[in-house]
Amino acid sequence: MRILWYNNATKQEDNGELKNSLAELECEEAIIEDKNQFGRVRNSMMRVLRAKYGDEMANRTLSRINKRIQQRHLRIL
Repeated sequence: MRILWYNNATKQEDNGELKNSLAELECEEAIIEDKNQFGRVRNSMMRVLRAKYGDEMANRTLSRINKRIQQRHLRIL
């Protein structure tokens, strides 16, 4: 019985990590799209992302994208 419980707990943890990763990707796509369309990320967009994904995730994603742009790994038109 213990093995079944462990397997179930592991699946739940993996599922949580997957949801977190997908949320980060959605947040990243929204920021990149906003930068492409307006040349910057609007305050209103960041408010929406912070409300939907949380302050920590939205800020971390924005910082990661800005760092990629600065190091020229990501090019915004």
